[in-house]
Amino acid sequence: MATTMWMIGSDALGVDSGLGKVLMQAFFNSIGERLTESAIFWFYNRGTLLTQPDSPVLEAIKALEMNGNKVATCGTCLSYYNIKDTLAVGEIGNMPLMQELIISSEKVVSL
Repeated sequence: MATTMWMIGSDALGVDSGLGKVLMQAFFNSIGERLTESAIFWFYNRGTLLTQPDSPVLEAIKALEMNGNKVATCGTCLSYYNIKDTLAVGEIGNMPLMQELIISSEKVVSL
């Protein structure tokens, strides 16, 4: 099991959505180079938008998954935004799965 779980709750880093989207792109475009062990990336709330076909970081997230990292997106969030049918990467998760992953991870990082 991965030791770090990254919880992505927004499509932007910080409070300035314009700059925050640029920062989120920079994060995903470089995190794969820095990971030393597999990780979990859990997308929820507006973070679910990053797992869609028009996401500016979709290819970076796909690369993370192809390199052995777990990628999951909150099913309730996908339904809320009416984008469940267009999930472009990873699996659809639920609350029990999220709780299991949090409990079993050594470290949880929320972005």
